[in-house]
Amino acid sequence: MKFNTILTLVAATIACKVSAECFATQFGQPCCSKTTDVLITNERGTWGLEKGVICGIAPASTFEKRGNGKGNGKGNGNGHNKNKHKNEYWAGYMDKVQVEEFCPASIIERKENITYPEPFKVHYYSTTTQSERPMNIILPPNYNPKKKYPVFYYLHGIFCDEDTMLEEQNGTVSIYTNLVNENRAKEMIIVIPYQYAPAPGTEVPPNLDQSYYDGYDNFINDLINDIMPYMAQHYPIATGRQNTAIGGFSMGGRNSLYIGYTRSDLFGYVGAFSPAPGIFETTDQFSWHKGLFQPDKLVAKKKPILTMLSCGTNDSVVVDYPEQYHNALVANNQKHVWYTIDGADHDTTAINSGYYNFLSSIFNILNEKPHESSSDSEDSSSSSDSE
Repeated sequence: MKFNTILTLVAATIACKVSAECFATQFGQPCCSKTTDVLITNERGTWGLEKGVICGIAPASTFEKRGNGKGNGKGNGNGHNKNKHKNEYWAGYMDKVQVEEFCPASIIERKENITYPEPFKVHYYSTTTQSERPMNIILPPNYNPKKKYPVFYYLHGIFCDEDTMLEEQNGTVSIYTNLVNENRAKEMIIVIPYQYAPAPGTEVPPNLDQSYYDGYDNFINDLINDIMPYMAQHYPIATGRQNTAIGGFSMGGRNSLYIGYTRSDLFGYVGAFSPAPGIFETTDQFSWHKGLFQPDKLVAKKKPILTMLSCGTNDSVVVDYPEQYHNALVANNQKHVWYTIDGADHDTTAINSGYYNFLSSIFNILNEKPHESSSDSEDSSSSSDSE
């Protein structure tokens, strides 16, 4: 298993000679073998793209040592100090994540002595599609309407719907409930919407082409303008990005990365499990994708509390696209968690693993004491934020 917690800051002054060694290897990337076309320039050097992989062209002559009080935006009279305590609270959160490559069978299976919540379907009017749309909701096992809960928006893959992730083998209800029962996940409201959200007059039959993908790209508007206000109106939702997560599998993982980084002001936790092609312009084994970001623009304006990417080593559908996203985040100094699942394809093993590791890491659960109940603990995240 590969598990990399990617550091966004270079902590020392480094001078590299390209003729002597490849400077990019210290950052987990190869050096470019042919291209000299600069894609990204940052504090580490200049970077290009070869065969879909970020590669180093030339190192920066020196790297400024961060945290030395010179030019780092701390204590310089520009108003940054007032948020310093917030930043410090979340600064090391991602480093506390401990990934388990495979979700334990005991967490996937239902147990006789545990009561599992029953998902239910609601319909809401979408101003985005100008139609009534369905979504499933899972409330906590001991739901109390007088208590506020964080919310996790869980997105399905292409050609699927709001019911797909509720199929028993995907473990959506059982994994969540078993983790809560063991105090290893926070009580939360899980929302599973229908992702295909074409603008009025643009709906097309399901197909692997950009005209169909457009309906998934447009889901960001349905989620933000229609689903989230509906949830806030009808359920006791804890507000703030520190109480809001988005994650999904395949196309759902791709859209979670897109939405989470486009609206990092709203989402503090982003999970992309075997994310599909389409974040960057590309032609995969099925079709052309117009792309949602340039590789050097996959940057969150507000640093996520947690970004997690995962993929099976034998994924025959999305192949190496998840790793390309990981490579771009590395090049863009975006801290995140990346790991692979040995032998997994585009399958339930990959779904279970990503979902399990993400749920057991979000909503400040890693800052709680081991004996502390997730339902009784103080929601310290409600008064803090990540910048």
